Amino acid sequence: MHLVNFWRHSRAIGAALAIVLGFTAGGSTKVDAQNFTEFPIPTLGSAPIGITAGPDGALWFTDELGKIIRRITTAGSITEFPVPTANIQLWGITVGGDGALWFTERPNKIGRITTAGTLTEFPILADSDPIDIAAGPDGALWFTEVHGNKIGRITTAGTITEFFLPTAGSEPFGITSGPDGALWFTESGSGGNKIGRITTTGSITEFPVPTPNSGPRGITVGPDGALWFTEINNVSNKIGRITTTGAITEFPIPTANSDPWGITPGPDGALWFTENFSNKIGRVSTPASTSALLAAVLPSSRSVQVGNQATAFAVILNNGPTAANGCGIAPVTSVPANFSFQTTDPNTNTLTGTPNTRVSIPAGGFQTFLMTFAANAPYPPTNVQIGYDCTGIDAVASIVGVNTLLLTFDANPVPDLIAVGLTPSNDGFAHGQSGTGLFAVASSNIGVSAQVTARVRPSNPTMPLLATICQSNPNTGQCLVTPAPTITTTINQNQNTTWSAFLQATGPIAPDPANFRAFFEFVDANGIVRGSTSTAVTTQ
Repeated sequence: MHLVNFWRHSRAIGAALAIVLGFTAGGSTKVDAQNFTEFPIPTLGSAPIGITAGPDGALWFTDELGKIIRRITTAGSITEFPVPTANIQLWGITVGGDGALWFTERPNKIGRITTAGTLTEFPILADSDPIDIAAGPDGALWFTEVHGNKIGRITTAGTITEFFLPTAGSEPFGITSGPDGALWFTESGSGGNKIGRITTTGSITEFPVPTPNSGPRGITVGPDGALWFTEINNVSNKIGRITTTGAITEFPIPTANSDPWGITPGPDGALWFTENFSNKIGRVSTPASTSALLAAVLPSSRSVQVGNQATAFAVILNNGPTAANGCGIAPVTSVPANFSFQTTDPNTNTLTGTPNTRVSIPAGGFQTFLMTFAANAPYPPTNVQIGYDCTGIDAVASIVGVNTLLLTFDANPVPDLIAVGLTPSNDGFAHGQSGTGLFAVASSNIGVSAQVTARVRPSNPTMPLLATICQSNPNTGQCLVTPAPTITTTINQNQNTTWSAFLQATGPIAPDPANFRAFFEFVDANGIVRGSTSTAVTTQ
C-alpha cells in the first residue's frame, strides 16, 4: 500500500502526535459581514423547508406544500422533481451513503432521489409522520417519527426497521449523527422534553432537559464535539448543549420569545440558529474543549475516483489519568461512501484487531487507526468532520486540518497527492520569533499524472502572514528554484516530491492551532485541492 509506506517513511506518526500534543482549543469570535442573494422559486405556493448540500455540488431542498424536490446550483439555476404521491408534506433531506438524496414524506413515506432525478418511495406505517432524517455511520438512514413515537432506520435497499421510544408522547423531531457513532435526537413533546441517543443496534438512552416543557427541536454536532439543540417553547427560549457523556448546559437567548428552530455549525467555529418569532439569526460561541482525548489525521486530504477507497490514518491520544474504553471513530458529516475503521500497529502500520471494533487506550497512551471511505458517488471537496470518542469521555473537538479529512470523489481518474508536513521544532508549530517560520513538506502522487499548483493558504485571511515556497532537493533540502508565492508543475503518477515553505509574519500571531494555521495545498487546473497538509503558526 503506497499510503502505508509513505506514512512509515515520512515519520507521520510522530508528526500526528506533535499535532495533538500542541493542540490548544479556542473558537473564533470574528464574524464577517454577509451578503445575501435570493433566488425565486418557479412554482407559486411553495414552502421550502429542508435543505442539504448534494454530492453533485448543488443544493437540494424539500417543499412542505408543493410536493416537489428541488435542486439549485450555486449560480441559482433551479430544477424541479415532482413527488408522485398526493397529499404529502416533504420535510427533512440528507445525503445517503449511496450518493442519493433521502427525504421524509409526511404522513408515511421515506423518499429517495438520485442526482439524475430518479425517485423512489418507501412506505412506513400510517400516520407515523416522519420529520427529520440523517445518515448513520452504519450506512443506513435514520429518521424520527413524531406521531409514531419511534426512531426509524432504512437501508439503502429500502428495508425499514422501527424502534419504539421508552417515553410515551415524546414526539421525536430532529436527528443527527453523533461523534460517538450513535444517532442523537430531540424529544419535543410534553411527554418527552428529552434528548435521545440510539445506537446502530437500537439501544436507546434518554437525557431529560433541565428546563421543563422546553420543546427541544433542532439538533446538530458542534465543532467542540458536543451536541447542540434548540429549545423553542417561550418558557425556555434557550440553546442547549449536551456532551456525549450526557451532561447538559443551557444558554438563554437574549431576545425573549425568540422561538429558535434550526441550528448548524458555522465556518467560524460557532453555532448559528434561526429565531422564528424575533426575525433574527442567532450565534453562540462554543466553549473550549475539556475532553481528555485528542486526535489527528494524516494525510489531511484525499482525492479518489468513484469506486476506489480513500484511506487515511488517525491517532487518538488519551490524556486522562485512567484507561479509556470503547474508543472508536465515526464520520459526522454525511459522505456518499461506505465507512470503516480498524486499529493499526503504530510501528509497522499493519492492521490489527477487527474492522469497526472499539478498543481501550491506556492512560497517557495512544492508538492508531486506518480509516476507509469507499466512494459510491461523486463528492465535491468537503472537510469531513470525524468523531473520536471513548465511553464516558467527551468527544474530541473538531479542528479543520488537524482531525478533519478533506475528501473529494470524482467520476474520472484524478491526481491524489499524499502530503505530510514537518517543522524543525516537530511540535506542530512553525515558530517565527524572528518573523520567519519553516515548514517542510513531502508528497507522493498516488493518483494520475497532472499539472498542479502548489501554494500556501492561511486558515484565516486576516492572519498577518506572507508565504513563499520552493520545490526542494530531497537529500539536501535546498531549493531547486527561487522561492515564489505559487509554483505550477507537472507531478507524475507515483512521483515523490519535497517542498519548503517560508512563512513570514508581518505581525504577532498567537499560539492558537485551531484558528491560525498555514495550509500547504496542491490545486489542479479547476481549482480543486488534490493534496493538503498544514501546520499551526505562531510568532511565540
